[in-house]
Amino acid sequence: MVWAAAILFAVVGVAFIVRRADLARAQSLVAGGNLAPGCAVAEGLLLLLMALAAIVLNRYGWFD
Repeated sequence: MVWAAAILFAVVGVAFIVRRADLARAQSLVAGGNLAPGCAVAEGLLLLLMALAAIVLNRYGWFD
């Protein structure tokens, strides 16, 4: 189950990075104002780090 979560985090993180302009535009419409595409890249990198953390923590027995 941890592997499925890690794969999901990684896929969504890559999608955030690839579709950053569209995601920034959508977030600007919801939140108001103007968000730079760099915000979507930061969110994507955070999701990739979460995937890595899930794998590492699973390896060392934190999710038993």
